[in-house]
Amino acid sequence: MKTNKFLKLGKISAFVLAGLLTLSSCSSSDDDGGSTTVPETKTNDYVILTGDLSVSPYVGYLSAFSALPEGDFSNIKEGSLSVKANGIKYYGKWIFQRLQLGRVQSTDDGILRYSLDANGNLIQDGEIKGMSSNFYVHNETTGFYADTDRGLMKLQIFNPSTMQRTGEIDLTSLSTTEYGPYQAVGTHFIATKNGKLYADIVYGSLAGKGSFSIDDPRGFVDIAVIDIATLKYEKTIRDTRINYVGYPGNANQMWAMGDDGALYICSHGFGKTGGTNTSAIVRIKADETDFDKNWIIKASNYSTNSSISTVAVKDGKLYTSWGSKALTFTGLTGDAIYDYYSFDKENIAAGPQKIANIPSTTYSFQNAQNITTIDNKVYFRVVNGNGNNGYYVLDGTNSAKQAFNITSGGIVWGLAKLKQN
Repeated sequence: MKTNKFLKLGKISAFVLAGLLTLSSCSSSDDDGGSTTVPETKTNDYVILTGDLSVSPYVGYLSAFSALPEGDFSNIKEGSLSVKANGIKYYGKWIFQRLQLGRVQSTDDGILRYSLDANGNLIQDGEIKGMSSNFYVHNETTGFYADTDRGLMKLQIFNPSTMQRTGEIDLTSLSTTEYGPYQAVGTHFIATKNGKLYADIVYGSLAGKGSFSIDDPRGFVDIAVIDIATLKYEKTIRDTRINYVGYPGNANQMWAMGDDGALYICSHGFGKTGGTNTSAIVRIKADETDFDKNWIIKASNYSTNSSISTVAVKDGKLYTSWGSKALTFTGLTGDAIYDYYSFDKENIAAGPQKIANIPSTTYSFQNAQNITTIDNKVYFRVVNGNGNNGYYVLDGTNSAKQAFNITSGGIVWGLAKLKQN
């Protein structure tokens, strides 16, 4: 078997995945005189994605483990799957990726699904074709995605179990040119909470399509609220304190469901050249269907022109991150200037506390699990040029320790724990 060259620990430099070969696992069977033994399915439920940011499309390794690794280890192992490495989302026993052949959408775009085979290795076992700029899995039989080819003001419905499109939600009745000739729904943000589906409504020019890099911000965010049981539109909610929610085509969904049942949403605050001092976190409380207008975390209160793009809430604490310097797109994946902080989520005015013993890291680029909860523990992704390429885990009231560090396979780009039943 040929050995692949890999990214050396702590350096964000190019590596070549020769031929993008999948590392196949070996299997054997016992000859017991004719009887057949059915192999027991392995439960390698912990999944790690690593990848290379220096090439387009991004490539890397998706590997499954029977336990969350500790210390230093390689993400290239027997059974590792060579994949596009633009981040992952997961639900139940499945890993999902947005398929994109490059940084520009193509007719081959769509959604890929991976699951474990009998040997405990990940295999691709489902695909939905379409111009999917954004998607969300609600449960085992219902998911939603935006396919702009099928209609800018339509949300597509699919079945994650069969990976088949099953219908659509037509929101063309909301069409307007008041805020520009372009309008689309669900291309940046899709989430569900308490039986309601939330999808952003984007406005802009025909050339810019609402992109921060071309169109000026509208000075508000609109989100359509839809009843999932009936698939009927209920209302549009607006927040004038922010300009954006989510991000198109990015595995980093920039929102999280708190253990309090509330939806916490990041507004990245990007402008045409970098940060704009408008990044924030807002929320929709557990039993509400509108923005909590009395609650907001503004990045500008703590750092100039930075960006908040990750959030997690557990046991009354909100965890997030921002940079010590202004965000620039040239340093987005290389500048280790971001640190982690916690808030008492119901007493934001008390201010943040920096989480101790975690080194500074790069931006949470396309990583939906930048801060994540696994096995009732909070994990923080740390990647920099000083020997860190893995996760730290909270081990005290406001301190953390290193959980694991990846020595080969690329930059850590996703972390998941699957549930088989």
